[in-house]
Amino acid sequence: MKKNKILSMALAAAILVPAIVAPIKAEAEVVSPFKDVSKNSPYYEIIHEMRDRHIISGYENGEFRSTEVITRKHAAALVNRAVKLPVKKKFVAFKDVSPKNAFFNDIKKLQQAGIFEPDAKGKLNPNQPITRAEMAKVLTIAFDLKVKVDLDFMDVPKTHPSSKYIQALYSNGITTGNYGFYEPDKPVTRAHYAVFLYRLLHMNDPIDPSKPAERIRGQFANFTAEQLETNSTMVAEAMAHMLRQKVTESPADYLITDVLEDGWREMYPAGHSLGQMAKENILYLKRFAKKDSTEEAILDKWLQGDFSQVTKDYEDLQIISDPEYGNCAVCDRTYNIRTKRAEEHFVRTIYGEEGLQRHREQWGTK
Repeated sequence: MKKNKILSMALAAAILVPAIVAPIKAEAEVVSPFKDVSKNSPYYEIIHEMRDRHIISGYENGEFRSTEVITRKHAAALVNRAVKLPVKKKFVAFKDVSPKNAFFNDIKKLQQAGIFEPDAKGKLNPNQPITRAEMAKVLTIAFDLKVKVDLDFMDVPKTHPSSKYIQALYSNGITTGNYGFYEPDKPVTRAHYAVFLYRLLHMNDPIDPSKPAERIRGQFANFTAEQLETNSTMVAEAMAHMLRQKVTESPADYLITDVLEDGWREMYPAGHSLGQMAKENILYLKRFAKKDSTEEAILDKWLQGDFSQVTKDYEDLQIISDPEYGNCAVCDRTYNIRTKRAEEHFVRTIYGEEGLQRHREQWGTK
């Protein structure tokens, strides 16, 4: 059992997702693009949309400089342009931000909104890079995000001062992490800040039935559309990840937050790449499955609510996505189907109450 738990932990760690995902395709031709942002960049459309909405700007020479870090003063300006901030606190001037500073008004707005606070010396340090942890606080308060899923990144324990802000970003699909890590002390680049703002501004967009099926926001984030289109094993791999909701190496009624008798437990920290077993995700993967393939047949079966062969489905998908899967002579693979109680607990833990409601509505498990 202990070997199986180590395997589960390794699997969970191996499938955690990177922070930024490429958009599928441009819907309109970009006018006057930045000369240093390639059309092949995963941020191409996002950066230019944020520019055209007058939230970000470039340099006089026509460059955007995607990899440059964002300072605190610039972060304040971008957020103040993107959203109307509430006034929650009386203004307290920072000792190192003069009224003559070009960013004075932006910084004032964030201070009054309860986002920026003077340090022990009464300073803001406006020219210092903003970290990913600080960015989480800025965006969570500015966009009034609520924590929907109580999961922690491996490098952000609950004792971390920005834990709840980071949870809020994650559980609203704004960040997905980097293989289970959030990297809270890492500075934010101009490109990444544009992407976070883009996701926030589009997080409540209504679904357009005329457009191709889209995955649930924040899920399957390590499988870009380009990868799914060009790599024949990626669809099967994504499907196998989704099936972890129903298939487990642990006892069928095991709750993933509980510790097993041998002291181990399944690990699904924030930043997971698992996609919920939901119709949106099934339809999304069908866009990339080859016609008359095993993957297409399984997806069609799931779409009809037929999960009667999920352990076989899981093994078939593992074999497709990993040619070495069936060559392990020492592997002890025993798969169980989660009970209704265990599956609902899994869904609530990973995807929150919204995910559980979606699960019950779609599969009639109320």
